Amino acid sequence: MPDRRRPHHRAMEGVIDLPMEPGEARKAGLLLAATELYVARQGHDASERRIFAELFRQLLPETPAEHRLTIARLLAAAPETPPECLSLLAADPDSEIAAAALAGETALPETDLIARAASGDAAVHRAIAARSQMPATVAGVLLRHADAPTLKVLLARPDCPPDERVLELLSAREDMLRALAADLARRHALPAPLLFALFLDLDSAGRMEAIAAAEARALAELARRGDPKLLNVAFKPAVLEALVEAALSGGLAVFAARLAHALALPAETAARIVDDPGGEALVLALRALGTGDSESGRILVRVLGQTAALEHLRGLVALHDRVTPRAAMLVMEGLHAGPASAVEQLATAREEAPRAALARARGAGLVSPYGGVSHAERRDAQAGRASTPSTTPAAAPSRRDAG
Repeated sequence: MPDRRRPHHRAMEGVIDLPMEPGEARKAGLLLAATELYVARQGHDASERRIFAELFRQLLPETPAEHRLTIARLLAAAPETPPECLSLLAADPDSEIAAAALAGETALPETDLIARAASGDAAVHRAIAARSQMPATVAGVLLRHADAPTLKVLLARPDCPPDERVLELLSAREDMLRALAADLARRHALPAPLLFALFLDLDSAGRMEAIAAAEARALAELARRGDPKLLNVAFKPAVLEALVEAALSGGLAVFAARLAHALALPAETAARIVDDPGGEALVLALRALGTGDSESGRILVRVLGQTAALEHLRGLVALHDRVTPRAAMLVMEGLHAGPASAVEQLATAREEAPRAALARARGAGLVSPYGGVSHAERRDAQAGRASTPSTTPAAAPSRRDAG
């Protein structure tokens, strides 16, 4: 009697007949054999996909780990894999198997990705971060749980830029924020308060950017208040004398303790300033305190002379000459506050911005009698702002000066 089954059913007959094979040893290899048959051809219809998914669900619990890993790699690379099969593999307790399943392009339920991002290890996190689609909720879970190398991959994606929401999430993981600080600064993603708070975690270029932002802020303060004394500081001479003496003869630990006391810094932060091989933070600390050029030069040689090249020391002395005391103090205040406080400051500034804009509108007579600013008036005000060039740097601050 001729075989009247449709051609695509004949192509699947090996898959359908496999569960009928006897023996526990052979049963363990059934799913791998079925998977190899399934991925060997394309054009599966809905019925075939449904049959394979049901077979997969039944056989997976008895399939050994080495087979599950091979199956995960095969199905992740196949264009017609039923998503429910990859979901089961993505939930595998073996992280290598889960990561292999997550490495494919097949769309998976967002809930599955969230669950694995919350519970998986570094391999699983890396596989999720490299997927072509990244829902915001999944990215948020990775930001809370993934390690620094994975977060660098995640934040390099065009659909997950390091914006205010990302910085707020990272502020709850200060160690991760510090590990990513130099990379974020290179991408100009850190506003001024975070540049100051993370100064010790930046590379040389990032530190110069932070100092430039501090100088811009100092000049903006000068423009608002009109008092040149703002750019200078005044510590008691006895405080400075004790600090210089500690640096030159009391040992680095004593000097760090004096520095912490004088600038109201955490002891750990002061120790990092003294131990930092770059020396830029020490220059800012000395400039903020108002130590003279001669004393600062002697301290720099005493603290860094054994490790820093002469040319580098000359550069630090030149930096000490250029930076204003107020700008240096702004960085020290940021180090005192810390990253979490800086992010909170930025959030507060965002919340207060609409109220400040409304107050300016009232002062300019742009407030509608029905409350708020009318659409036409708002457009006119925005057009005026857009067409009127700034006359001072403080009038149009960059993101470095925001917050």
